[in-house]
Amino acid sequence: MALTAGLSAAAQGVRKTADEFNKMSRGDTTLVILHGTANKMRKDDTRGVFYLRDATGDAYIYGLVDGRPGSKQSFAQMGIAPGDTLTIIGRRTVYNGTTIEMVGGHLLRKADGPRHAELMEKKNEPDFKPTFRGHSDLSVSFTEWVNKNLKYPKDAKDAHVEGAVKLQFTVGTNGGVQEVQILQGVYPSLDNEALRVIRSSPKWKPGIKDGKPVRVTYTYTINFILPK
Repeated sequence: MALTAGLSAAAQGVRKTADEFNKMSRGDTTLVILHGTANKMRKDDTRGVFYLRDATGDAYIYGLVDGRPGSKQSFAQMGIAPGDTLTIIGRRTVYNGTTIEMVGGHLLRKADGPRHAELMEKKNEPDFKPTFRGHSDLSVSFTEWVNKNLKYPKDAKDAHVEGAVKLQFTVGTNGGVQEVQILQGVYPSLDNEALRVIRSSPKWKPGIKDGKPVRVTYTYTINFILPK
């Protein structure tokens, strides 16, 4: 029976611990359900190669695919981080006569672990950050450019309004600044001026991950301070 034929009903799989899975006989082709936390994952893994850990030990998973109803995401799109709780269905195989593994197992369920957001952010970090006029540090050339092009709105100046406008923007794969938005505003004209300046930014050199341009999102603050 092919693996996909056994995935129509998870109940057809036999629930086992990692230790029981590893001790199955070589010729046992039972469809197995494993439940545990993702462990020993590589930051740049796109194939779904890691260990699934439970209270009894680790089961080696190779080439995990998405088996959830209506979902056909790649492993990278599944957004799995170390510590996430997974339920997987598949069969035990032995590679090269020594390595016990589940190849081509299907993900049935996933629950984010306590550090999921933090670890996913690190996992998605580009190999090379975007650069603005040769600098990847926003506090250098980009801030210099912003300060040079920023104009203090007259109404805010007359009202003696100062403050910090917090924004978010994305440097796209073509280096253009996109999706500029206010996260924390101060005063309408100050907010609008902050948006105008960021939107008028010259193109950057985009970030690179795995040899390809990628989108990178920044949080940035513009301080409006009246001259003394």
